[in-house]
Amino acid sequence: MADCCLPGRRKGSGKDFPPGKPPIETVRYASEASIEEDIAAVTLAVNSEQHQVLRRDLRDGGVPTDVTPTTTLADYLRQYQQLPGTKTMCREGMCGACVVNVTSVNPATGQMESRAVNSCMVPLKACHDWKIETVEGIGNRKDGYHPVQARLAQMNGTQCGYCSPGMVMSMYSLLKNGGQVTEEQVEQAMDGNLCRCTGYRPILDAFKTFKVDADEKTKKIVRDIEEASGCHGNKRGPCQSTGSACAGCPRASMTAADDDWRLPTSLQQAITDLEAMSVGGKTIRLVAGNTSTGVLDKYEAPSDGYISLLKIPELRVIKRPGEKASKWTPRWQLPGETKGAVFGAAVTLSQFIKELDHLSGTPGYRHCAQMAKHLRVVANTPVRNAATWAGNLMIKYKHRDFPSDVFLLLTAAKAKLKIVEGKNAEEMSVEMMYNISMKNKFIVSMTLPPIDENKYIFKTYKITPRAISAHAYVNAAFVIPFDTATAKITEKPTILFGGINDRFVHATNTERYLTGRSLMAEATVKGALTTLLDEVEPHPDPEHADVAYRKRLTGNLLYKAILYTLGDRVPVRLRSGGDDLTRSTMKGTQEFDTDKTLWPVNKAVPKLEAQIQTSGEAEYVDDQPALPGELYGHYVLSTMANAKIGSVDASKALAMKGVRGFYTAKDIVGKNQFISLSILIPIFSINPQLITPQQVFAEDMVRFAGQPIGLVVADTKAIARRAAALVNVEYTQVAAPVLTIRDALKTQPDGRRQSAYCPLNVVTGDTDAAMASAPRRVKGEWEMGGQYHFTMEPHTVRVIPCEDGQLNIYSATQGIKHVVDVVSDVVNIPAHKINAEVRRIGGGYGGKISNPIPIASACAVAATKLNKPVRMVLDIENMIEMCSGRFPFMITYEAGFDDTGKLLALKLHMITDNGFSMSTLGFLELQEALSAVSAIYRTDNWNVTPGTVKTNLPINTSCRAPGTINGFAAIETVMRHIAHELNMDPWDVKKVNFALGSGATPPPPLTPNDEKVFSMMIKEMFEKGDIDARKADIRTFNKANRWRKRSLALVPISYHINLAFRYPALVSIYDKDGSVAVSHGGVEMGQGINTKVAQVVAHVLGVPLEQVSVKPNNNLVNPNGVVTGGSLGSDMNCMAARLACEVLRERLMPFMAEGRPWLQVVQYASGSGVNLSAHSLQPPTTNRYSVWGLCAAEAELDVLTGEYRFNRVDLYEDAGKALSPLVDVGQVEGAFTMGMGVLLFEQLRTDPKTGRKVTNRAWNYYPPTHKDMPRDFRVKLLKNNVNDVGIFNSKATGEPASCMANACLMALHQAVAEARKAAGLKDWITINSPSTAEYTQMACETTPEMLVIT
Repeated sequence: MADCCLPGRRKGSGKDFPPGKPPIETVRYASEASIEEDIAAVTLAVNSEQHQVLRRDLRDGGVPTDVTPTTTLADYLRQYQQLPGTKTMCREGMCGACVVNVTSVNPATGQMESRAVNSCMVPLKACHDWKIETVEGIGNRKDGYHPVQARLAQMNGTQCGYCSPGMVMSMYSLLKNGGQVTEEQVEQAMDGNLCRCTGYRPILDAFKTFKVDADEKTKKIVRDIEEASGCHGNKRGPCQSTGSACAGCPRASMTAADDDWRLPTSLQQAITDLEAMSVGGKTIRLVAGNTSTGVLDKYEAPSDGYISLLKIPELRVIKRPGEKASKWTPRWQLPGETKGAVFGAAVTLSQFIKELDHLSGTPGYRHCAQMAKHLRVVANTPVRNAATWAGNLMIKYKHRDFPSDVFLLLTAAKAKLKIVEGKNAEEMSVEMMYNISMKNKFIVSMTLPPIDENKYIFKTYKITPRAISAHAYVNAAFVIPFDTATAKITEKPTILFGGINDRFVHATNTERYLTGRSLMAEATVKGALTTLLDEVEPHPDPEHADVAYRKRLTGNLLYKAILYTLGDRVPVRLRSGGDDLTRSTMKGTQEFDTDKTLWPVNKAVPKLEAQIQTSGEAEYVDDQPALPGELYGHYVLSTMANAKIGSVDASKALAMKGVRGFYTAKDIVGKNQFISLSILIPIFSINPQLITPQQVFAEDMVRFAGQPIGLVVADTKAIARRAAALVNVEYTQVAAPVLTIRDALKTQPDGRRQSAYCPLNVVTGDTDAAMASAPRRVKGEWEMGGQYHFTMEPHTVRVIPCEDGQLNIYSATQGIKHVVDVVSDVVNIPAHKINAEVRRIGGGYGGKISNPIPIASACAVAATKLNKPVRMVLDIENMIEMCSGRFPFMITYEAGFDDTGKLLALKLHMITDNGFSMSTLGFLELQEALSAVSAIYRTDNWNVTPGTVKTNLPINTSCRAPGTINGFAAIETVMRHIAHELNMDPWDVKKVNFALGSGATPPPPLTPNDEKVFSMMIKEMFEKGDIDARKADIRTFNKANRWRKRSLALVPISYHINLAFRYPALVSIYDKDGSVAVSHGGVEMGQGINTKVAQVVAHVLGVPLEQVSVKPNNNLVNPNGVVTGGSLGSDMNCMAARLACEVLRERLMPFMAEGRPWLQVVQYASGSGVNLSAHSLQPPTTNRYSVWGLCAAEAELDVLTGEYRFNRVDLYEDAGKALSPLVDVGQVEGAFTMGMGVLLFEQLRTDPKTGRKVTNRAWNYYPPTHKDMPRDFRVKLLKNNVNDVGIFNSKATGEPASCMANACLMALHQAVAEARKAAGLKDWITINSPSTAEYTQMACETTPEMLVIT
């Protein structure tokens, strides 16, 4: 082959390859042999360009950066081919950031098939002959953007942008499959993509413009978008690539000569390979979807060999009932007609679902519709596109406690497996396979027999913590032989459960009991439930739901199956108990006004970065190309929460090839201790003596599980991770960890009193006297858990030693100064020798305020020790275990009130879990919580105090709406408790206690304008939201349905904004063309701060928005700023930019002759020596303002399972005159979603013995998905309200809506109260938050005696 590309460079890119990565030029061997099939381990195409992975010569020892058997497609794209548009985060197939499109030949049909896959789980060596498309390949700035990219950007579907490439590729893959796209298909295609910023609505809206029946208005919007964005290609499908590979010169990478990865093309070859490779007891992994690596085998040691099953036609065969055997029929399959439907073992779950849908129209296979419906909530679309049904069975085989839905469905359907070993084949039931050894055996196929739908009822259930992409609390399958004439069970039924323990499958005793009995007899139902609950014994596990819930759920699911079977034989009010809780497609409306006199301020424009985010061109820290010799760090974390470090032995790790060092506290030349955000201590008069400093590395004691002990540094991330696992840490003086506020109070009783650390409070009147005289009183206690920020971009940092002893730091942080200050102390380098820069981060929400500080410091220690660039990208497990999260709260209260609900006295105490020490952010958390509690209601005779405790957890940190969401939840709980006691509508109780809304002059500091805004909001909500009529409909619904309950709750807020920090800005005008650049002290993390600053600059200077460019934040322009957070970053950075622009306008004024063009003004001024750069600093202001909001949420609850949905949410927010309305609507929707997460879904579980967080992955930690969002989500920014404090009358929007998610919590709790009322339970019950399906159902206190059929 001719050498037609420069060695070491990509053709046309001018970029060097990362260190150790091979050049593009063809690799030659000493024998001068051409590249044969046995030399080229893998060939593939990426964006129409050919690639090869070549085997090294046997005499070549290789390098650590060679492609290995476990190198994933994502890592190959990002690290070896410099295509960073494909992101990585969870590496479990649960977030969707890594989605690419794959086209390959189905060996059974010879047809090309296209699909979305998670590249983070696909082994590169399984990609032989694949055609891969990445987000860069379908559209970019140079070649034009694909319609999917353009529409997502222009319709405000991106905020931080880190998830956007994955979203684009999921939608692109759907379009590439052709056909007419429906709304349901769009939502199904996006079920594997998480977004923490947007609330999903704009993403789905953008993609639904591709639906076949789009209206004319939508079509016009689409035409305008694509004309403006330079879209290319077919709007209904993929665009043709404009690039091509250099002829005869594929990109080449290398792999070791002894890599044993086989790609057999026949079943017999695979069998032969397995026999040969297994000699000597070697471990051989059969690879098809490889999705188990993201579930339960994530960090398993590499196997000795691998066999890919993807090119074996026999394993991809699908034969329908009655079809003749094909040429790929295995030799042991009988000729002629098949007895049932046959599926090869490598048929993917997506193909299986598609075929089940087809079969469901065939007599004997109607039950396949139920199977397909169930499988659509197994994992997600990209996972199902890769995962195989047989692979799922093998996960269950290896991990018996895995609640496999495939196992359950196939067992219930009486499927038969064909299993081969050598030349022998055996047919057996699915269950039988789990009783034999599968060593050196293959599952070849599965036969699905028909079921007589006239004799059998087939019903399955999967109850999960969220709507999609979650494994089951409990799953179940029922096959009931039912005589419709007599209502008898004619033979032994099949009753299966998963999620119980590693042995339980059949409810054998219950099956036996029900045989021959009539389901219409109450005694039968009661006896069956009693029998079932006697034989079900769930295994306790800190990662899983409580034993009591899982046990109750089995009985309730049996009852649901009975109701489903009986159908209209049972009373109407019971029938909904047999139905599934389904979800319609999501829709919504957005309303806002705009003032053209302020444009481009207040104009609805897309985010400046939106288009480069959707095309993968936006750069995040880990997207930066590696420098020569760049190394990778991986933490060694403590596995105990309360112990002394006995010894640390890193010898095995240091002996690994490619490991360059291991660093601990003893390697730090400066200070190992630091206090995060110590700059805030004097500002808020915090007592530093009460703060225990954090440590970069633990020195003696470990205070929480996950505390960093050391850092392994190696040539690659994979080597560093494996080496870190070899570091042995011994502990002494191990003590039981304190993990909850309740536990902490046992030894810290001062937590129930006014905190000495936070001496603030709300004390008015004479609380004791008013309480004593109150005619009615209630007491309560309520807990609200923490929350992991779950930023889509992992915690990432690069530290690069450079000339003059300086360090360049690229950290994904919300606060440059705080990183620089601590790194300076840790490595003993002056601050002026540290150069830090942040262009953007992939989400923050407070999680990148304090957490990046120790990570950057540890990285700096390694970089300075080795004098090498070092990069750290934390795995999701490390992030959740070591990083701070939202503060948990415990609220105790006593309220005195009268018969109208008027609150006469309130004692309320809020206790925070600070983690192992008090902190500056812990002080602010309580300050904000106190502010929120007293924001809406009259505070006569109140005594509200904060308390603090310490636990063996990381020091907690701010999270979106810190403290305020807890404060609003606290007072709303009190109001709801009063309403419950009086049997009143909670809204009526709130109205009696509002400080506003009466028409009278409100008490200070409230103003008449506040009265006007608040009253208008309520009036419009009740009118447009049709509140009274909907409440009446809900009452009717609840009376008619015993097992479904609805409710509607309204929550008002007044969110206080204090402009308490300082931010700089630098604005420069270029005399070449009059264009403008600005750098400010804020960090763009999705909130649109760059867009808003650019709009302000353009308005003040009077230039088009397109002439303004926003440069990265750095510590030269911003040496002494503070973090971006607290909803004030956009406000104050815009103010700083305005100050700088006003200085420039004043300088330009003498040159602004009437009618003189802008460019001439600039050039005349520059020629006269005028400084066209201005630096400003916006100081703190003592003024504050309030953001008013009102939210109405309608919930619907399945009483038997605890599952719920939100049918509709109306959210009104007073945004003043929004600086950027599209951005602000997005902020409102995203903030609301994060509030839903902490209040309803996101549960952090810990191991009570070690203190380790066991919900430490995307596999078991559940932020909301788009299916969990309100089905009808209506957002309105109130009409242009005045706000003299905010810039251009605007108000903050990043956090207040999080607090309005309390409406969902209150609606859900009211639905539980309705369920309890129907059960005759009228007492008050507390449901702690997050109110998961588990806690919600348990609060209903449904007992077997209530499960009747008459």
